[in-house]
Amino acid sequence: MKYLLFSLSILFAVAANAQNSDGKITYERTINMHKRLPPEAEQFKAMVPEFQTNKMVLIFNDHQSLYKAIPQEENQMPEATAPGGERRMSFRFGGADNSETFRDYNTQQIIESRELGPKMYLIEDTLQELKWKLDGDTMTINGYLCYKATTTFNPAAAFGMRQGGGQQTGGQQAGGDANRRPNTDSSRSNGFRTAMMQPQKVEAWFTDAIATSAGPDTFYGLPGLILKLVVDDGTIVYKTLSIDPLANTETVSVPTKGKKITREEYRKMMQQQFSGPGGPPRSGSSQRVIVTQ
Repeated sequence: MKYLLFSLSILFAVAANAQNSDGKITYERTINMHKRLPPEAEQFKAMVPEFQTNKMVLIFNDHQSLYKAIPQEENQMPEATAPGGERRMSFRFGGADNSETFRDYNTQQIIESRELGPKMYLIEDTLQELKWKLDGDTMTINGYLCYKATTTFNPAAAFGMRQGGGQQTGGQQAGGDANRRPNTDSSRSNGFRTAMMQPQKVEAWFTDAIATSAGPDTFYGLPGLILKLVVDDGTIVYKTLSIDPLANTETVSVPTKGKKITREEYRKMMQQQFSGPGGPPRSGSSQRVIVTQ
């Protein structure tokens, strides 16, 4: 009888471990749009809603994952009007709804379907792991014991850009018309790009009870599923809304939508977009900012 009970306990433990390596997690991603605005863009806050929130889903198994946005009305940000009603900005984050990121941790392969402008692109590459430092702190999230890990993320390197935030182009030469009125909108957007391209501190909380190296957006590589992520002291926060370890309605599939291009080709197009007006696209999304009078 004791032998039977012991055998059953082993079978239940094996079954539990198998369940905890396949599933689906839903994150809520909140971006603080004001936090990284430079001092010269202080007045810009009146034109930009402070927070943008949307939901993301990660479908995973023990060696693969698929990350994508959940289409929702919240991706349409409310309009913000500057004092005096001179100009207002409305924000649409529709690009994030179409982008997908597939990772295979055994083969070290990543396949991304990305929207840039009006087109979709398909990028195949090799995974570039982050250097995580494990911490002794713990936290319970959605009933799972989680451990803290930290790293530094360099957006400029990830996008193949210079530290100052964008590819240098010919532009206006020094010593030009001294009486020309400066383009304040351009100065603000350039300052925003520069701020967002600085190295960022990342704090992750992962659980080893779910056997996968997956995590939200560009973050992965820990000995367990990431349940919470804080980027740049709260500029971007990912928190778990739900975890379904028995999810079988969706599978980890490889993205196929878009024109195949190399990572270098995609970076060059990103650099061209950064050299123009508007804020930088965030990791895993294609941000569209529409300015109307």
